[in-house]
Amino acid sequence: MLSRPIVNSSIIHKHNSVLHESYIEKYSYDNDFQDVYASLRQGNQIEELDYHVHKNLLYHLGKLSIPQGERNIIIREAHTSLIAGHFSVGKIIANLQRYCYWPHMFDNVSRFIRGCYLCATSKPSNRKLGLYTPLLVLSRPWESISMDFVGGLPLSRKGHDYLYAVVDNFNKKCILTPFKRNL
Repeated sequence: MLSRPIVNSSIIHKHNSVLHESYIEKYSYDNDFQDVYASLRQGNQIEELDYHVHKNLLYHLGKLSIPQGERNIIIREAHTSLIAGHFSVGKIIANLQRYCYWPHMFDNVSRFIRGCYLCATSKPSNRKLGLYTPLLVLSRPWESISMDFVGGLPLSRKGHDYLYAVVDNFNKKCILTPFKRNL
């Protein structure tokens, strides 16, 4: 399904015990998890919500619940790491939902990816594509002309180093007028 290897976020978090301690502290202040976490810590089981606490970390359906302060870090890692490679919203959501949970994950990931400068400027789906504008069908000479300056040429015998070029777009006749850079 994916062209790159799947990143197992549990491997990333497994070796960082400081990260787990910060999660434990942030659960009690998190608007999404504070009530559930406090209730489960007191020993009240809430079967219908599918939450449980294991080693002081909150899990929802077996997925680690991520507090609000850590969500952007997780999204950034999933989106901009060398392994992830700036995937779209759907692929990032699919990867994150395997290991993590938080309410409104789709909205958070969408907002982050919309703000990604690299994705906004380089993805082909973001480029403005349209029909080419046709050239005018010309009926007579000198109806449409192009003009340009050609410079940086070697000096001629008369000291001219620039050309003023006028091209007739009907018959491609070109008129070159030499002049000096310093008039």
